[in-house]
Amino acid sequence: MIVIRTLVIGKLNKRLSFYKLADIQDSLGQTTKELQLIKTVWGTLQPLRGAEYYEVQKVQSKVTHKCYIRYTEGIDTNCFLKYKDRTFSIESVIDVDFERKLLEIRCVDYVNKEVMDIG
Repeated sequence: MIVIRTLVIGKLNKRLSFYKLADIQDSLGQTTKELQLIKTVWGTLQPLRGAEYYEVQKVQSKVTHKCYIRYTEGIDTNCFLKYKDRTFSIESVIDVDFERKLLEIRCVDYVNKEVMDIG
């Protein structure tokens, strides 16, 4: 069975920002790692539910949300996604149907940001 996913522009109603860790040099010449903005786009962001969450847990133990955006170069598992005051670590990025039109991103929501490993 072939599932055809189409991009419904009206559902891309959340402003999502993508960040990567970058080495930043301070005034003393020391380098530190900070999140640097890559791109801000419109997309969807929804928690996984019921059976879908159970199926994902068989493969990945921490995935909690699914996101769709238009195809964008440079978005990968080394990125972080921010929506409002929440930060998500990206677990997988899938080019839907290999058409370079839509990305499906599965990510983890960290409620306690001190637990998030960004190093």
